[in-house]
Amino acid sequence: MTDEPPMTVSSARVSDHRMAMAWARLDERARDILARRTAGQTLEVIGMAHGVSRERVRQILRDTEGALATLADACWPGWRDHVISQAAGAVVIAAEDLVGIPTAGDTEIKRALLRHVGLYPATTWAGRIENLWSVSSTNLDRALRSLAAQAPFLSDELGEQAAALGIPVSVPVERIAEHPSSPLTRDSRGHWVRRRAEQRDAAYLWLTQEGEPRGATHLAVAIQATSVRAIEEGMRRDERFRKLQPEGLWALAEWNVPHTSGHGNALDAMIEVLRETAPLTRDELFARTAQRYPVTRSRLLQCLLSDQIGLVDDGRLDLVENGATPVEESEPRRPPTMVIDAAGRVLGVRLTVDKDLLRGSGVIVHPWLTWRLGLRLAPTSRSFRLRGTNDILTVRRSTSAAQISALRALVQSKGVTMGCQLALLLRLDDGEADLRHACDPHTCQARVKRAPSSAGGTQR
Repeated sequence: MTDEPPMTVSSARVSDHRMAMAWARLDERARDILARRTAGQTLEVIGMAHGVSRERVRQILRDTEGALATLADACWPGWRDHVISQAAGAVVIAAEDLVGIPTAGDTEIKRALLRHVGLYPATTWAGRIENLWSVSSTNLDRALRSLAAQAPFLSDELGEQAAALGIPVSVPVERIAEHPSSPLTRDSRGHWVRRRAEQRDAAYLWLTQEGEPRGATHLAVAIQATSVRAIEEGMRRDERFRKLQPEGLWALAEWNVPHTSGHGNALDAMIEVLRETAPLTRDELFARTAQRYPVTRSRLLQCLLSDQIGLVDDGRLDLVENGATPVEESEPRRPPTMVIDAAGRVLGVRLTVDKDLLRGSGVIVHPWLTWRLGLRLAPTSRSFRLRGTNDILTVRRSTSAAQISALRALVQSKGVTMGCQLALLLRLDDGEADLRHACDPHTCQARVKRAPSSAGGTQR
């Protein structure tokens, strides 16, 4: 039975009224026991609260839920089969999405009826997940563990992958994945990786985005690996990677990259092809470049943003030195960490203090920033004078990334710690930059630590 049982508006009101009256007639102890059980308390804990044995608690639950279910049978015949049919094909289902239960809108009545027909609150490594039910309490946990086994994922892919496994949007997947007991964690760039293979998964995602072989030192810096030697040893044992000789570069096994290459990178290979045979259509250029330096299509697209490659009148590609017009990309989607004022004069970038910021290496940022600054080609850059100092901050674009130059000195002057939030303001009209501490003053650990010493002089 899958269709909602028929019921008129008037009969539904009568049924809801009868259920409400039945709930009101329950003694206070029975209602409290039902509420405690819904909250996840054990029979033993509930029994201690009421001074009865766990078996007596079980009997009270069975009798009370049974009485409510019997009344529901009279109010709405067939509701049991209807509810079970809704839950049977789902990993979990939200309580509010279940229809066909005469409950007078009371959550406790609905939960009691769901337990009585054999549905269970969903449990995961993060504990019970309120208002989610299934025919097995472990359904959601199994689905989430299957999801974790398919990692790594980019930061915005977790929900999409969860949906592919039948996990409904009502499940707070990210909150569960961030629990300390989760097999998933976020890497230094915010992507989802397996906790037991954190650095190797981070390396896999980074190489995938780079689209071409990279050296271990460069890779270790990008993913904030604890040591170059450790990440190399990990990749050597992981069948997803292979090391190219004699260059010593690391590649993904799926790339089918030859063991030797006469080019330093994909852009060099593309430029060589154009010098030999130009102009070419994009597909022709990509095919010939990939024969010499096999990389992903996304990396080849990045190469087209070089200031050395452009379009000729018929739409084919050639070198700028031969008279081609450089190619500009369309505006990428603006990330939530970046804003611009209505007048278009001030750009804001939210940064999190991490190892890259504290050690002074360049900070990788979303390419929307460089696009909005007019840095449509690569390589190119724009500099800003840091307000109140003689220091210069540089925003730079290459063919594969956008980067803000070292901010270590300025970050350290703010007295911040790991995890603090910073707001970088770039003023486009006067070329000045300002970096501000953006944490909530009541919860920021850096400010809390300074508070006693700053307040000491005023206390008596």
